[in-house]
Amino acid sequence: MTFTSAVFPFFFLAVCVCFFAARGRGQAAVLAAASAVFYLANCRSDTPWRTVLPVAVLYASVLFSFFCAKAIARSEGAKRKRLTAFAVAVSLAVLAFFKYCNFFLPTVFGETAVSIGLPLGISFYTFASISYLVDVSRGDTDAETDLVRFTAFLTFFGTITSGPICRARTLLPQMREDRRFDAKRAADGLRLVLFGAFEWVAAANVLGLFVNEIFENVASYGGAVLVFAAAAYSMQLYCEFAGYSDVARGIGLILGYDLPANFKTPYFATNFSGFWNRWHISLSSWLQDYLFMPLVWGRWTSRIPVIGKRFDKPPMISSVAIVFFLSGLWHGNTAPFVLWGTLQAAYRVGEELLHRFYKKPQKKPKLPLRVFKTAGVFVLWTASLVFFRIGLLSDSSVALCGTFFARIFAPGSLFADVSAAVQNGFYAKPVMVAAYFANLLIVLFIVFYTDWLRCFRDKDRHIALRAAKWKTPARWAAYYLLICLTLAGYIMQSGGFGTVSFAYANF
Repeated sequence: MTFTSAVFPFFFLAVCVCFFAARGRGQAAVLAAASAVFYLANCRSDTPWRTVLPVAVLYASVLFSFFCAKAIARSEGAKRKRLTAFAVAVSLAVLAFFKYCNFFLPTVFGETAVSIGLPLGISFYTFASISYLVDVSRGDTDAETDLVRFTAFLTFFGTITSGPICRARTLLPQMREDRRFDAKRAADGLRLVLFGAFEWVAAANVLGLFVNEIFENVASYGGAVLVFAAAAYSMQLYCEFAGYSDVARGIGLILGYDLPANFKTPYFATNFSGFWNRWHISLSSWLQDYLFMPLVWGRWTSRIPVIGKRFDKPPMISSVAIVFFLSGLWHGNTAPFVLWGTLQAAYRVGEELLHRFYKKPQKKPKLPLRVFKTAGVFVLWTASLVFFRIGLLSDSSVALCGTFFARIFAPGSLFADVSAAVQNGFYAKPVMVAAYFANLLIVLFIVFYTDWLRCFRDKDRHIALRAAKWKTPARWAAYYLLICLTLAGYIMQSGGFGTVSFAYANF
């Protein structure tokens, strides 16, 4: 059961009725129970232990974090630091085990080793629990004394599968208060859900049908269509994850909770520093607060091999490189993901060196320079995403990445190859190919235009929230247009034309 499945609206309606009928601690109990049902529905498998294992890991993490935080809050001085380090180390060890066990088990036990699936959403609830433990240790938040409320926070069905990563110091206080139904907030939430579903289904999933065909058959297509597919994947990933995040925020808003924004027009950034301040914001800010800042300022960093022997504290540039390299390792256990993280590190380090030894960028560059820099960021980001997308394949390898980039120079007609890819992948008739791209053109124009408004006209205010001030005819016309395009996206994925799974659910 995903947010875009047919059964989810009925599930969510039942949750809302029970949630607003309850009071006080009962609301947290409703959320905890609903989250358990949602999580179990998404973990259902034909093999019983594959259903039980992720659920057991999730609730073991809840209990471990809850009681460790209480112990940390009661302790002081060196004991508090040791307890925090222990709790964080155990959380990271569990995450690392499930992330990389399928990489190491065949090496140790041979190809007959049983594959252990990655528990759904383990990275997101692990990062949320680590931030909670560290914040309790720092005194930035109080240790939660109610297990039901803490369970509702860490397992909240709106964020459990793919974020955004919520901080306990912002979400737990909201859960300690009674939530009353607010029609205005509910309307804003529904608009966020509608726009998010549109981005996710009408844009990302429809693009994914074409992208999947190209990346799964790289050797069959010429260079022009490979470049086109790489750019299409950049848009697919953005629309997919930004759309999911908007749906999650909308769900939270309907229930009365303010969840953090996860994307703010990243493809209008003029440098990679700005890009990472706008892309997957909840992860970027988490890495900054709980990895980058301790690397730069923590006393323990003097003990890091090689770096720690030469510097009392690793310099900022080294810390930036470490953060992005580890981000690549987090995204996947294959070499393409490591190369993706290495490229992000190279982009950011190169940018810092340019700013340090050349000159800092203008705050408001002239239009030609802004367009050039924005295009440069998009091209470099798109090139790196080739490694990311190939890393998701079952037969991912550095060699396949090399094949992709080598074939960029292969001859071929863009129009003919694009048409052939759509016909081979899911639509056999030329007229349907034309309809497919006509639909995509309309959808991507809406995505681009609404992002442009948000970046340059609305000061980062989401178009779905701005729409409340539109005149009634224009507002409802926009609603119907988004609904029709979203339904068209569903239709394009039905009838045997292919399906597109949500990439970040695997992290």
